[in-house]
Amino acid sequence: MYTDLKNVSILISLLKQYNIRHLVISAGTRHIPLVFSVEQDDFFTTYSVVDERSASFFALGLIEKLRCPVAVVCTSGTAACNYVSAVNEAYYQQLPLVVLTADRNNYYTNQQEEQMVVQPGLYGKAVRRCVNLPVVRDEKDAWYCARLVNEALLELDHRVSGPVHINFPVEDNYPLKDGIFSFGTDTLPKAVKINRLTASDSREKLEKKVRELKDSRVLIFYGQYKPIDDEEKKQIERFVNMFNCVVSVDLLANMRCSKAIFTYPINSRLTADAMQSLMPDIVITMNAHTVSLLKARLKGYTGSFRHWHISRDGEISDPFRAQTDIMEFDNKAFFKAFSDTAEELGAEPDDSYFRLWSETVASLSSGLRAEECELPFSETYIAQQFIPRIPSGSLLHLANSNSVRVANYFMTQEGVEVYCNRGTHGIDGSMSAFIGQSNVCDGLCFLLIGDLSFFYDMNALWNRYAGSNVRILVMNNSGGAIFHAPYYRKGEEFKRIDRHIAAAHCFGAKEWAQAAGFEYLKADDKESLGSALDRLFSESDRPILVEAFTDKDVDADTMMNLTKSLKQTNASSKLASKLPQPAKKALKKILGKG
Repeated sequence: MYTDLKNVSILISLLKQYNIRHLVISAGTRHIPLVFSVEQDDFFTTYSVVDERSASFFALGLIEKLRCPVAVVCTSGTAACNYVSAVNEAYYQQLPLVVLTADRNNYYTNQQEEQMVVQPGLYGKAVRRCVNLPVVRDEKDAWYCARLVNEALLELDHRVSGPVHINFPVEDNYPLKDGIFSFGTDTLPKAVKINRLTASDSREKLEKKVRELKDSRVLIFYGQYKPIDDEEKKQIERFVNMFNCVVSVDLLANMRCSKAIFTYPINSRLTADAMQSLMPDIVITMNAHTVSLLKARLKGYTGSFRHWHISRDGEISDPFRAQTDIMEFDNKAFFKAFSDTAEELGAEPDDSYFRLWSETVASLSSGLRAEECELPFSETYIAQQFIPRIPSGSLLHLANSNSVRVANYFMTQEGVEVYCNRGTHGIDGSMSAFIGQSNVCDGLCFLLIGDLSFFYDMNALWNRYAGSNVRILVMNNSGGAIFHAPYYRKGEEFKRIDRHIAAAHCFGAKEWAQAAGFEYLKADDKESLGSALDRLFSESDRPILVEAFTDKDVDADTMMNLTKSLKQTNASSKLASKLPQPAKKALKKILGKG
């Protein structure tokens, strides 16, 4: 029987999957859940060495002769300190030593509790990875625990070999009564092992992954990325024509190919049935963040697909809690290696998954172009009129929050480079980054920015680098319109939303822009916006700033109504319209929409 403590059982499960058979164990109490579990499992070979310092060097001797990773296991407190010498020796000899230190819960640290020293980070830079496992009480804790163990064990031989440290808290009566001595589990949990493929791995491993991909429906999230060269475009096109895939892109991807789908505008219109019919077998993530809400939507389907992540540094990134593979390649090398191998294996091109997506998108025709959709004067209307007019060869910078969201309902012309400070999703610094870009850019440079982002970063205009190629469109609705969305309209407290949360104000940019040498234009209706945009896209010997004044509530309602009007009506939505609110919420949860 195995321990009932989930973090320890997950650790044991992954030790087995990584084929770490040899454990050198020293005396103590805190590690009993692990020790009693591995003792009765024939997979493991255990050794008893009382002195931890001696035990750790004993383990190094095993590693050198067996040429495989070996673990050392100890109780909490100063026992872990005795491994320091051997850990350093393992680091400089590049030996794969797995240091497993039991611990008490970290909330006892420095609270006059016995056998408590700060164990996470104890070995400093002498370990290639140090992780501190959580106490596992639910599924998210279990996923996080398994992810941390994978992160550590993957580093045993990543590029160079070396020691890793896994610290695991064990406390009696938490979360189980008599947890240290609770052994009622017949089988270990099937913790997911994350595999890493690198360019230097064997041909056999590459072919196995190519066959797996070839037999699957593949959805690629091509996140925010720099504009790519012709050779990389060629390799992407080869890949998408060879594999049965769809590439989800947004404006920040700066990439278009024959199987690209602009997914942001259609996500809200995908019913639960449509989502199920489009469910991929493998999801591939690459580059930085994506604006598409489809990625968030798929988090509700964890377990329905496998997840690969393309990463030059080989690090785990598991937003769906479903990661099975890391591909340690740069983008171009990944696309080329898989395309070359697929062709050599005689694989035939397949576009059935893309056709299914295309048919679904066609049935949910966006109708967002100006000639198809009449919008009230609002942020969404401004983006509708502005984004498609930006000429090819220009640069577009999108500020965060609503600016990047409304912009992604509309496609730019091909050849427009798009940027956004999306790494942290913060509103600060958008205009400063844009002015820096424009200073080293020969073509026209456009910035779409909200009022709070503008005023937060208004000193970006207070320098000598805003040239005549600068074009700024400020959407001023006197505060944060996003906080007027239905999500925030709950209870009496909403009446106070403008005081601190939405930061309502009555300021404008005119005087500041003119003082900074900008030509300033104001727009407060469709007609004045049209005239201002005509000027914004024309030649000028100085920078131009257009300030468009809208209403927060109109902005929020337009976004909400736009989403509603574009949703496809089905039987479930008709039924839901007749249900009381609690039942609606329950139905949404069942359908994966909550």
